[in-house]
Amino acid sequence: MTPLPHMDPRLSHAVTCSLNRVPGSLYDLKKVKILNDFSYDGDPYYQSVQPSGEPEDFSAIGWMENLHTLLFATPRSQSIPTVLVQDFSFLAACKKLKKLDLRWTNFTDCALLLQLPALRQVHLPPRAQLTGLEALEELTGRGVSVELPPDYVPPELRQPAQGSEPVRAVVEELKKRTAVDCYTLKLLPGTAPGLFDSKVGGLPYWDAALPYPVDSAGEKLILLAQINLEQLPADGPLPREGMLQFFAGRGDSFGADWGGDTTRGFQVVWHKRLDPGLTAEQLAPLNIPTHADMDYWPVMTSAAVTLERDTSWMGPEDGRFDALFAQVWEEVTGQPPEAEDFRDFLEESDRDYLYEQLFTCGHRLLGYPYFTQFDPREEDSPYDTLLLQLDSDWTETETYIMWADGGVGNFFINGEDLKNRDFSRVFYTWDCG
Repeated sequence: MTPLPHMDPRLSHAVTCSLNRVPGSLYDLKKVKILNDFSYDGDPYYQSVQPSGEPEDFSAIGWMENLHTLLFATPRSQSIPTVLVQDFSFLAACKKLKKLDLRWTNFTDCALLLQLPALRQVHLPPRAQLTGLEALEELTGRGVSVELPPDYVPPELRQPAQGSEPVRAVVEELKKRTAVDCYTLKLLPGTAPGLFDSKVGGLPYWDAALPYPVDSAGEKLILLAQINLEQLPADGPLPREGMLQFFAGRGDSFGADWGGDTTRGFQVVWHKRLDPGLTAEQLAPLNIPTHADMDYWPVMTSAAVTLERDTSWMGPEDGRFDALFAQVWEEVTGQPPEAEDFRDFLEESDRDYLYEQLFTCGHRLLGYPYFTQFDPREEDSPYDTLLLQLDSDWTETETYIMWADGGVGNFFINGEDLKNRDFSRVFYTWDCG
């Protein structure tokens, strides 16, 4: 068996996130379709894997013949170190590559992009860094969206995106059709949540007379979050009483099962009634593990949570969005969309407006989900209701939640199961940033 080629640690992690497992052969590399998970400063997961400052070997990407999306960085902040690549010639082997983001790299030679027949969108570094600029005109003539960065504007000075009139009308119609009630969760930095508080991490409330949840190997699960429903001004479909808890397991997958079998490394528990006299001391004999016992786990710092009633609209990350957008576009504008994917024909300002208006990031109960990669639910999935979304959450001084390098975790349930208070059938997933 041909051994795997050498990979820069950041590339190795990106491949692992794409496959949801560590690659074991060259055949595994041929299965990679999306790479968008390269590290950045401030990510605690990578404090032991810092870039060397010298160009590194990313040539293994050339083996990924089915790769269609390569984004060297998809940041939520501006603290991104340049990804230094020894040689970009591997791109020529990526004949199925459609979307390419090279903004935070040392890429220079635009002529190399002419060897990518399927390319539809490319983000480039500043013009002053580039050579072979005449290739960009040819790419544009092929219908490729070529985007160069404008002069940097600090985030606090940026103006909200201004969409064109058709896009504004389409967004308003999408909001009307998809608006649902939800509850946004906000962490309270510097708090020490109690046993009965809504919180992330920490010691869970638990009825000592009940068996504590474990995974299929018998290992005790760890509390991701608990919501005291008696502190929440909730109407249906959520219960109005008791405690709703979300537990997850250990290991690289944090208890998620992306294979679709019946192995369970997580559990959602609803305590219909609470014992107000329960104390942490009474739970000591159960030896309940918490986030603090883990070297690395999504919840890194426990914090109390407040909840506020809000409205959520379906965003572009939802697997159902593209079909709905196409339908609404034709109804509102009187013309069918120019391409199946709105990202392929809307101007950048219109795309920015759409994403800003239909924003689904953050922590929430109910509403619509956000994914940093893609919606993993099948078209006929029974899991039609977002039960809980926990996003990565950090400040300059503290990291509270971190899914790998800035991803998001989601728990889905069937709407009828939620109405019937049946939390035994839940789909739990998370992705990398």
